[in-house]
Amino acid sequence: MTTIDEILEAVRSLPSETRGRLIPLIWDQLAPEDWPAPSSEWIAEAKRRSQLLDDNSMVAEDWQVVRERARRAAGLLE
Repeated sequence: MTTIDEILEAVRSLPSETRGRLIPLIWDQLAPEDWPAPSSEWIAEAKRRSQLLDDNSMVAEDWQVVRERARRAAGLLE
C-alpha cells in the first residue's frame, strides 16, 4: 500500500505546473460533508467581510475574474 509520504514524494518530483493542476483534482475527490470545518477565526473574517459588502464598504469582483487572475499568476492557464 502506498503511504502519504510516498505520494508526497512522487508529487514533489512533478513539474510545478503539474503539481498546481493536481490540487483541484484532489479537492474534487472530497464530498462536501468531508470538508474540514472552518476555524472560528475564518468564520469571524467571513462575517466581517460580509458586513462590509452589505454596507457597500467593499467592492467584490466576479469569481471568474478572480479565478482567471489567480490561474494566470500561477501559470495554469491553458
